[in-house]
Amino acid sequence: KAASLGQLWIARLKFPPRVLSAVHDMQGFLNALEGPVNPVRMFDHLRLSPVPLSGGVSAFSDGTYFSDGTGWTDGYSPLLIAAAAQGSNVLVMEGLPASTECFRRGDLIGVGGYLHELKFGVTANASGEAAVTVQPGLRAGAAIGDPVTLYRPTVPMRLATDVDAAISRSYSWGSPFEMAFVEDIP
Repeated sequence: KAASLGQLWIARLKFPPRVLSAVHDMQGFLNALEGPVNPVRMFDHLRLSPVPLSGGVSAFSDGTYFSDGTGWTDGYSPLLIAAAAQGSNVLVMEGLPASTECFRRGDLIGVGGYLHELKFGVTANASGEAAVTVQPGLRAGAAIGDPVTLYRPTVPMRLATDVDAAISRSYSWGSPFEMAFVEDIP
């Protein structure tokens, strides 16, 4: 059975002129990628975590706040509570704040090392469970207990072309340059 993987993530990056020492470092990084041969993991620096779970005051692990000095948490760590096949667009998870808006349309999450965007806003039920609809579909199947990445979910990407590995240089400044990356699909 063939599964449609739908959309691909792409990234187009623009860099202003840089001092030559910074250009050397960037060129070294790009050379290590060997054009579109080796992947690199990227995240969206403008959408680091789901909006409702990232704003405001956060509670400690015991549900209290800083005023009593107890507990601490690095945030929510949801897990899948239902398996999902490759290409699936619906994920069911637990470990979210109970009866709370957890996601807004356009929030990004990670599953199986791939990036997914939520199609709709979601409020968890009283048990902290929620079903979310994502795009693109899963790149690989997911099992019960698989973690869902909320903070800086990444996607493997490759340079779109060999030309993207080139940076023009002048005597002391690196010229402005652009490069494009495309999702590395298994």
